[in-house]
Amino acid sequence: MSTMTRELIGLHRRELMRDRRYFWFALLFPFGMMGIFLLIGALVPKIEGGPDFATLVTPMALFLAVTSTALTVTSGSLAAMRAKGTLRLLGTTPVGRGRLLLTHMVVRIAMVVIQAIALLAIAIVAADLEPARIPALFGIILLGTAMFGGLGYLIGGRIDSPDAATNLCTIVQLVTLFLSGLAIPFAMLPDGVVKVLSLLPTTFFADLMLTQMPGATTQHPAWLSAAVVSGCAVAAIGAAIAWFKWDQGEGGNA
Repeated sequence: MSTMTRELIGLHRRELMRDRRYFWFALLFPFGMMGIFLLIGALVPKIEGGPDFATLVTPMALFLAVTSTALTVTSGSLAAMRAKGTLRLLGTTPVGRGRLLLTHMVVRIAMVVIQAIALLAIAIVAADLEPARIPALFGIILLGTAMFGGLGYLIGGRIDSPDAATNLCTIVQLVTLFLSGLAIPFAMLPDGVVKVLSLLPTTFFADLMLTQMPGATTQHPAWLSAAVVSGCAVAAIGAAIAWFKWDQGEGGNA
């Protein structure tokens, strides 16, 4: 790794942590929700035929970790750098645009990995997660990060206001969570609604994680969910590259 690349990674790390509102929310929100669901699972008696909240705790927390980092602290950061002219300026230096975005992504991926390690450690102790499931879950997490990261770079690459980009991604995060079957179990919804929601890419991602939860009910086979999430990741990344704006007022990809 070159000195320039290391310095860029350090720059992006400091930039990520500087905006404390979004950084701490993105970092801690998954752990807070995991604690709430663990408490619900402990207090609510298991009803035969009803939703098992214990199987939803780990995938829900991982879903929030992926979306918080790939969306919330990605899009606003890009919009802020473009608004300040940083993207345009660094694009004309030896840093180059490719290296700039690559190092930006590396920091986000590292954040997701750190969150995942901590969440999975908690899940092994408090949610009876089998350690043998961890390698598969890490692969699923990286696949989801690619899909949501493409969307985060697409939104951050087009919207000029950092706050607007961040707020939009927060809405997307929460809506997709509640429509994925993790926050509101599909067992509690009418069959017609479930059939529609089961077609969303985010439901396929949730399904992939549920395949690693003993006793969980999924809407699709694992191979189909993996194929859909992979295809959506490629499409989102392609759209982000095609429509990325490097400067304010730019009409399209430069």
